[in-house]
Amino acid sequence: MDTAKKGCLVNVLLFALGAIIGIGMTTVSGLIIFLSTTETISSDEGTPGVWVKKSESVLGPPEYEVWLGRSEDHGHVVEIPGGWDDSPEVVRQPDGVELRFDNGGRIFVPASAYLGGR
Repeated sequence: MDTAKKGCLVNVLLFALGAIIGIGMTTVSGLIIFLSTTETISSDEGTPGVWVKKSESVLGPPEYEVWLGRSEDHGHVVEIPGGWDDSPEVVRQPDGVELRFDNGGRIFVPASAYLGGR
């Protein structure tokens, strides 16, 4: 379309349309790049329940978390440090839960963290 002879209003409308399309494409691209997907990769049904979740995004390596609590979607979250394996041994103790990893690392979570002070 030759806009040299169409007038100022057409130029402004085309500029606005281009800006809206540009903003929309930038928003969709940002969502695709930065949003992560989360899936449960293992579970240990006990008291408390222990679920290992994997979060992935287009950028960066996957991240792993352990959720402790009454249900898979609500509980105390413990991040697993990078480079540690994603399948800890769960050792339940009277005062909490210990997560033991193959590299010798251990994370202890006191019962008050996942029972809500009960």
